[in-house]
Amino acid sequence: MPNQSYPLLETVNDPTDLRKLQRPQLHDLAGELRQFLLNSVATTGGHLSSNLGTVELTVALHYVFNTPNDRLVWDVGHQTYPHKILTGRRTRMPSLRQLGGLSGFPQRAESEFDTFGTAHSSTSISAALGMALASKIKGEERRAIAIIGDGAMTAGMAFEALNNGGVADCDLLVILNDN
Repeated sequence: MPNQSYPLLETVNDPTDLRKLQRPQLHDLAGELRQFLLNSVATTGGHLSSNLGTVELTVALHYVFNTPNDRLVWDVGHQTYPHKILTGRRTRMPSLRQLGGLSGFPQRAESEFDTFGTAHSSTSISAALGMALASKIKGEERRAIAIIGDGAMTAGMAFEALNNGGVADCDLLVILNDN
């Protein structure tokens, strides 16, 4: 990766650090994160446009929600590089999609912030609904957030989960990333 300085991004080693920033700093952080992504993917390969499209969304989610207690469930795994970077894996990005390196998708064994292993499956709403209902049953104070893309909304499983979520009394947020 080219030697480039990311003064704000380098202070964020996990979402707790992110939440210490002032709101006006988030714009600059997103700019640094976007440049870091460009340099990183240029070196390792991977999915670029889907990740550039989730920079601000990822910053906002980790800023607003108390992750990892609150659970983010990404539907399309190859839009999660910003999530990986902001959850303590920035220095490991040169190993992305390399043998023994970071996965190109969320993996529960890789980080406590990866609450559900996924790729292309339209399962985020079902998984987040299950987590939300489990939290309610256990009396836990946590939220479940499903981030689903417009392409994944073509699957019947997503609509089935929305139907069930519509009548479930639980703390579930579904975000449609209509890119």
